[in-house]
Amino acid sequence: MIYVVELPETGEPRAWFSFDQDDLARKLLDMADDGVERIVYWNEAEAVGAFEGGDPLIAGKAGWRARRALYEQLVALEVLADDC
Repeated sequence: MIYVVELPETGEPRAWFSFDQDDLARKLLDMADDGVERIVYWNEAEAVGAFEGGDPLIAGKAGWRARRALYEQLVALEVLADDC
């Protein structure tokens, strides 16, 4: 799985996933000119590491909403338990 966190200029961050690179390319093509910044985590380990504070783009107080969106996606896909 590939995990994506979107950081819009206004509104809440959101996270979603793609099954593989072809799926990611199709989804990104549909969103090509929307102006939203996206951070791609190429595998589960990268996504979990980012949630745990390993990515400075979403670390700290400023990135808590993005981390929360990523957390919710990881829980939905049963990568993380809902009790962490």
